[in-house]
Amino acid sequence: MASRRMHLFAGTLFWGIFIGIFYALDFTGFIDLGLSGSLTNLEFHSLWIVISFMVTHFGAQLPDYDLLWDKILPHRNVVTHSVFLPLIICIPLYAVKPETTFLVPIYAFYLIGHASHLFFDLRPKSWKGSALIHIFWVNENGRKTLPPKASKLFLLINGIIVLAAGIVLLYFFQLWV
Repeated sequence: MASRRMHLFAGTLFWGIFIGIFYALDFTGFIDLGLSGSLTNLEFHSLWIVISFMVTHFGAQLPDYDLLWDKILPHRNVVTHSVFLPLIICIPLYAVKPETTFLVPIYAFYLIGHASHLFFDLRPKSWKGSALIHIFWVNENGRKTLPPKASKLFLLINGIIVLAAGIVLLYFFQLWV
């Protein structure tokens, strides 16, 4: 199971990669953030970079907040370590208006951070106990967890879906601007 420090590292790594790609696409003209050749919005974009960094790290740690709710949800459960939690958190995106378009890339970076958490959870010390994905019904062994292969596949598929959603939001952000 990845430690908090590793999830922060993952968040920083994914944030750096995607912020670099995002701004590289702007400077090549693939997307238009209004930055090419102009530093008039530099103050806003500096603030946006700091906020996106913080939100990515929030997303990289949020799935492990289930440790605080262990009476309600077991650690590594199907709600917090899947696409369900990001879907719930991103519901306000449906209410985005022209004056609140800055929320779209913020949510995108939350999704990227959440995906980094899921990908780094694919490398536990062993696929036993709390490393397995917990479900809310009993399987054939009487345990409330997915088997190791199913847990790996569950994390991988959900990580890919969440990452793809973040990339789609970053790409289509220019349509909301």
